[in-house]
Amino acid sequence: MEKILHDLHHCKEILKLTSDTLLWLSKEGICIDVLAQEDVWYLKGKNLTGTRLPDIFPDALSAEFRRDLLHTVSSQTKVVREYALPSETGTSHFRCIMQPYANGILCQLRDVTGCSTCQIELDKANRKLSAIEQTALLGHWSYNSQEKALYFSGNTGIMSTSEIRRMLLETYLNFVIPEDRESLIEWLESKLKGRNGPSIDYRILFNHQIHYVRINSYLCEVLPDNSVFLEGYIQNITDIQRRRNDINTLTHAVNNATESIFAARRDGTLIFTNRKFRKNHLISDQTDLSGLKIYEIVGDMQSLEDWHQRMQLTESTHSQVYTIQHPLLYNKDVLAFEGTIYKVTTDEGEETFWSFTHDISERIRYEKKLKRLTRMFNHTIDHLPASIVVKDVQNDFRYLYRNRESYNREVSMEDAIGKNDFDFYPPEIARVKWQEDIEIATTGKKKHWVVEEKDREGNLVILDKQKIKVETEGLSPLIISIEWDITQLELMKREMKLSKERAEHSDKLKSAFLANMSHEIRTPLNAIVGFSRIISESDSKDERLEYYKIVEANNERLLQLINEILDLSKIESGIVEFTLAPVQLHTLCKEIHDAHIFRCPAGVNLIFEESDPDIRIHSDKNRIFQVFSNLIGNAFKFTREGSIRYGYRQEADTIRFYVTDTGTGISPEKVGKVFDRFVKANHFVQGTGLGLSICKTIVEKLEGSISVTSEVGKGSTFTFTLPYYAPKEMICREQIDLHKETTEEKPFKLLVAEENDQDYEAIRAALADDYEIVRATNGMQVVLTYEETKPDLILTTIHLPDLDGLSATRVIRELTTTLPIVALDVFSDETEEKEVYAAGCTELLRKPFRKEDLQATVRKYIEP
Repeated sequence: MEKILHDLHHCKEILKLTSDTLLWLSKEGICIDVLAQEDVWYLKGKNLTGTRLPDIFPDALSAEFRRDLLHTVSSQTKVVREYALPSETGTSHFRCIMQPYANGILCQLRDVTGCSTCQIELDKANRKLSAIEQTALLGHWSYNSQEKALYFSGNTGIMSTSEIRRMLLETYLNFVIPEDRESLIEWLESKLKGRNGPSIDYRILFNHQIHYVRINSYLCEVLPDNSVFLEGYIQNITDIQRRRNDINTLTHAVNNATESIFAARRDGTLIFTNRKFRKNHLISDQTDLSGLKIYEIVGDMQSLEDWHQRMQLTESTHSQVYTIQHPLLYNKDVLAFEGTIYKVTTDEGEETFWSFTHDISERIRYEKKLKRLTRMFNHTIDHLPASIVVKDVQNDFRYLYRNRESYNREVSMEDAIGKNDFDFYPPEIARVKWQEDIEIATTGKKKHWVVEEKDREGNLVILDKQKIKVETEGLSPLIISIEWDITQLELMKREMKLSKERAEHSDKLKSAFLANMSHEIRTPLNAIVGFSRIISESDSKDERLEYYKIVEANNERLLQLINEILDLSKIESGIVEFTLAPVQLHTLCKEIHDAHIFRCPAGVNLIFEESDPDIRIHSDKNRIFQVFSNLIGNAFKFTREGSIRYGYRQEADTIRFYVTDTGTGISPEKVGKVFDRFVKANHFVQGTGLGLSICKTIVEKLEGSISVTSEVGKGSTFTFTLPYYAPKEMICREQIDLHKETTEEKPFKLLVAEENDQDYEAIRAALADDYEIVRATNGMQVVLTYEETKPDLILTTIHLPDLDGLSATRVIRELTTTLPIVALDVFSDETEEKEVYAAGCTELLRKPFRKEDLQATVRKYIEP
């Protein structure tokens, strides 16, 4: 047979039978000659001769073709490239071979679409397989019995990678945990003998960590040299095994947990209980749970409907926290359980409900005790004469604690926590407080000052303020503000200062008084002594009679002087007793007129301006007479002409008395001082300067007030008022009070707060025969015993441990305002007595006291 492949006559026919299309291009890419196959779609119907070939391709492919063409021309080397072209049915792939030929470029095109598609699918499948292996930590292994070597590759993360790794079996076994080596060798030998069997799990130590491995084979082949070739997969199951271990540990932990745990179906059937639950509900370990219903075991459910209500807690959120009261049927000491119920769907699609509860009985008892102590503490703190505010420096000076302040005292602590001054105060006040806090937080220096403010009722409030910065390791710095209400103390200081000034002033006045009294006493004495001697020497009867009158007038003047001094002293010392009785005012004023008319100066009329003649009051007639007498006598001294008018008028529940003269009047600068001691409006007029002071003292003792209005040159009006007490009303009130005293019931219970045993025994001995006695030895016990026993009266000493008697009284006054509370102690001054009454005590009894005094004090409130 002849060689037709070398025969030029057959070359053209052979070229047509090949799958390649041949193009001869110029160096610029212009087609000079072409031998095209009819099935090349993009060349059909086209005359390529003279056409620039890159121009018939899409833009991206055209640029790539030009670069390859340029490289072939410049390097005079062959370029093999595969191109993807869009086609009518998708994408076609062509392999292009460019090579220099006859001063041009020979381009050979072949359709490789089928091969490329297969390769793409294969690559895709390999990527999927690789992803699965990475996820499942799978790898490939093989073993050759002749070489006694293992080959690994894959994504187990242990020893193997994407590259095949060879390792002798002996070396590999050194990585296997000694306890697992024998079982692995036995498994491998059974596989070499062609036996089927399951996979095997074992452990290896690699990179100082223990890993769990699962290995299996899917191919056993005997090679021509009688060696055996095994092939299979290997998997890293470390995570799976560890999760299994975690589940075992979790199961052990749940079964031994301190919480009570159970799981039940919708019908209430138990499917799981831990040891704590079984112990709480007296269920033995051998009891079959499938025969038990949850609502028949626990103490807070009685029916299936109750269980369904419990399950409904999980309908919206799949879990819910809940609290149940008295959960155990057999143990009433357990007050409550707190827990969470979860809805869990099993692999079979069944809904189950898991409950985790714990005993909160001790917490409830502790909270009750804490609430009681907190209430007592808050009562104590809130009633301290100080406000306490704690602010967080690092949180914009927001309140951490606050009991009360000079402003906004009605704001509770709960409303204030987490807020700052700008939430409560006007901006200008809040800004000042904020600047103070900034200064103290920055400098760390304590600030101390005293301010005067007004409360919401407009009353004066004097505050002693302090602000300090407190730093504690590990905690945010704090600003602590303390405001002490020192109003009473400051007013007392001012009163003491004023009293001192008054005493000094009084001392000066007394000195002046003594000098004045020396003159006032010596003047009538001098007249009495002088004229008495003259009377003895005179022979004229008329002359002696005139001198007698002078001596008598000076006797009266001296007697009046002494009486005024004694009256003031007696009234202020309490020696003078006031006798209250019905007083007919009209009759009294008539008597005053008759007693003073003969002393009225010439040219002056004394006029009684009559009013309602039937008015009678319950008061001291003699003292009213004395006041009128002093005021009218005072008017006689300063009135030379005109009249002196006096009288009374009823104004609502008071009686207004007045004395009006047409005398010289009083200068404005002396009007406010005329009632002071030893003050005289006119030093040239005889008198001690005590008459008006005596009037003021008497009127105030009778629960009234006195005042004066005056105009120089026109006269003065002295006015004093007394309360209008009708005699009949006094009698009725006494009868009603007497009736009340006779309707009290008995027996009664007394709470005695006394730490000293001897003092308590003395009180008990005096009262135990008539009353039930309950004792408390400290302030806390007083409050608690009051709540438990509800006594009818409390006797408390002031000095008690834990909480003093006054603080305990303040707490009790928060609970009751009517209970009589008598303070028993040694009260050294008036300030302590005021504190006793301010705290809420009804009465105080000084130690030491007699048995009769104690019994009388108790009987004032409860009669046995």
